[in-house]
Amino acid sequence: MSGIAGILKTAGKPVAREELSRLHAPIAHRGPDGEAEVIKGSVGLAHRFLKIPSAVSVPQPLVSEDGGVTLVCDGRVYNHSQLRSQLEAKGHRFSGPGDIEVLVHLYEEEGERFLDQVNGMFGFALWDQRQQRLLLGRDRIGMKPLYYTRTGDRLLFGSEIKAVLADPTVERKVNFRAMSDFFGLSYIFDGETIFDGVMALPPGCLLIASDDGRQRLERYWDMEFAPDHPWDESQLAEQGLAILKDAVELEAADVKPLGIHLSGGIDSSFITSLAAEMDRERLITLSAGFREQDYDERNYALMAAKKAGVVHEMVEIYPDPETFTDTMKTVIWHVDEPTVSPGIHSFYILNEFTARFVKVILGGQGSNELLAGYNRYIMSQLADHFAEALRRLRLAAAITELREMKDFYGLKPLKRLFLEVGKSSGQRALRVASTFAPHEKDKLFSETLKRELGGYTTEEHYLNGFAGAPAATTIDRMMYLDMKNMMPNMLRILDRTSSAFGIEARTPFLDHRFVEFACSLSDDAVLKGTESKYILKKMGEGILKHKTIYRDKSGFAAPVTPWLQGHLQREAREILLSGRALSRGYFDVPALKSFIERHEQTGKGVWQVWMLLIFELWHRSFID
Repeated sequence: MSGIAGILKTAGKPVAREELSRLHAPIAHRGPDGEAEVIKGSVGLAHRFLKIPSAVSVPQPLVSEDGGVTLVCDGRVYNHSQLRSQLEAKGHRFSGPGDIEVLVHLYEEEGERFLDQVNGMFGFALWDQRQQRLLLGRDRIGMKPLYYTRTGDRLLFGSEIKAVLADPTVERKVNFRAMSDFFGLSYIFDGETIFDGVMALPPGCLLIASDDGRQRLERYWDMEFAPDHPWDESQLAEQGLAILKDAVELEAADVKPLGIHLSGGIDSSFITSLAAEMDRERLITLSAGFREQDYDERNYALMAAKKAGVVHEMVEIYPDPETFTDTMKTVIWHVDEPTVSPGIHSFYILNEFTARFVKVILGGQGSNELLAGYNRYIMSQLADHFAEALRRLRLAAAITELREMKDFYGLKPLKRLFLEVGKSSGQRALRVASTFAPHEKDKLFSETLKRELGGYTTEEHYLNGFAGAPAATTIDRMMYLDMKNMMPNMLRILDRTSSAFGIEARTPFLDHRFVEFACSLSDDAVLKGTESKYILKKMGEGILKHKTIYRDKSGFAAPVTPWLQGHLQREAREILLSGRALSRGYFDVPALKSFIERHEQTGKGVWQVWMLLIFELWHRSFID
């Protein structure tokens, strides 16, 4: 973990040191152990350095032997040893032990295809002096962030949005399309941000910009799903386990002590067990819990730590209403954009606690999106099967699907299932993915905001993405959209809440080889009936306890409902209905009040109220 920022000017105009320094000052927390700048005429690159307990962590910028290539990078190259050996055999000379330097020499050797062999997480800027061009690149999954904007004769970029916002010529305006996406789906689509004119470099992409003002976006990697096919359970479990073991080994290499965020569910317990097999003496597992017993899973985390034979530390989270607003504004300042995730506050507190023990952590993020781990996947598949059975007049099969739906979800969803049987699979998937349904969003948004949207609809954007996904089944299409759109938003939370305290977070499930393995699976290998993450559970048998694999898991879900109905209710209401909030004119006031009151009285719509609260606090931090 570190931070980068920079400027590319057109027409050979020189970069001034003060305008470069201005960009990386707000991200000093990403690299508290050093800073460096390099200016080469019309380009300026800056790096903020975090030293971790590893020989591969070295200061930057990095420069090629002849000075023709200069690089700054936030991230890691996990297979650097193998790549270094190949490059040295071709005559390349390295200046030190750093892992990132392989990118410099790979670019000299391969040109724009230099990332094909790289296994890692990264956001980088590479200046090619000979061709007078700048390459901005991001890893395949989006584990590391990178943002950019063009203002006048300059391309500005940085690891966090606040870096480019530090330039006084960048106007802070709400991107209303992204605002619609946030309230509709709880995320912002790939490449967009909540700030008008500020772009996120999409995962798996290069932005190639010349000093004459031209730029182009190139995708160097994408997920591709295989058609459903016959498969052998033991062979697949063995293959997946081998990939995951190697990913953990690569990401844990040379780090001591090493932390793992352990919730006690299958994902983090699996990572813990595999890391403990390698070297349990260097491991520290960490978990957070809540006073509210229905949400507290610390006992499960402790059980998993004891089975793995590792040291375990725990912290309790309970927001104080006196300090909640100030804490949340600090969290949101780090995260840059509004997010519905219940983990935004909890991850921040957990990482503050984690920083007492380690500088590198492993996490279990990614398996839910890769292996159909959310209930909405199950609901969509059952609905598809029911609709197909009716279409083919297979009444016995339709009744079976109804029974499965009733057993899994109860009676309430059955009415909606009948109402939606004539809709497309994409429309059904959209419905279960929505936070504010289209009719609710239409009720909430003011006429002024609707005019600003100019006819744009989040729902049409989603359905177009669903139809264009490189996959054939509903499950695969949903997972593709989640990995391309929701996952970068989730990783942003992980990255920012860890970097706030000088911690580097790594995610073995998102090793691109495991992602490609997941894409190769048939639907019934990831979702067998109503058993989600099926093949992962088979991989875990013999390694984890049965109740760890097969128990119901809530995820790292903060008790937002009891908080907002209890000790935080008054604070939330005062913020949302303040004159400051209402004066913005974004929302219909009677509708806004109705959403708040419904939750206060019934507990329904908790995430809707949470989203409204987070959006208002974000607006106060960045726009006001």
